[in-house]
Amino acid sequence: MPRSRTNRRLDREQVLTAALEMIADEGLGKLTIAAVAARLGTSGGHLLYYFGTRDSLLLETLRWSESEYAVDRAPILEKAAAGPVDREAVVTFAEIYLAHDERDPRWQLWLELWARAPYHPELAEAQRGLDAAWHADLVAVLAAVEPSVRDGELVSERLRAMWDGFSVGIVTGGGTALRAGALEHTRALLGGA
Repeated sequence: MPRSRTNRRLDREQVLTAALEMIADEGLGKLTIAAVAARLGTSGGHLLYYFGTRDSLLLETLRWSESEYAVDRAPILEKAAAGPVDREAVVTFAEIYLAHDERDPRWQLWLELWARAPYHPELAEAQRGLDAAWHADLVAVLAAVEPSVRDGELVSERLRAMWDGFSVGIVTGGGTALRAGALEHTRALLGGA
């Protein structure tokens, strides 16, 4: 029996979870307000009321996803705040940062929104804020690394640029083998930091 569309009350997390799952299952190109609404058994107009546009839905989905990743990296930050950590803490941080595979929905979102950012100042500003959070957290971890990492700000910039490049490669066909290579490059870079 097909689900009937209603304007049933949905919480924000249900909508964002559905959007992220759809991106992983079908790719970003097939994500529309109408498709998300159909998946949730509600109307497109109902979702438009709360999100306004597809871009707004994508941005909110990315923000929500990034907040989940902040929770994932919190234990690393707690260890770093408690005292010295070894360089493997940075590798663990990289494991959270890097795309997991070709279908990683968070990185598919990043790629889409990066491409749109030059034409949408709101997207560009939001992305800078998300990047700044990753940067601040990585600098905090680098500050606790023993033996010390010289110039954590610079090393954070280099590592994140490298991880961004590898993540693009991972989601565009490089897969998990490229991810493993990115982790080895991280260890190598830290050896000379």
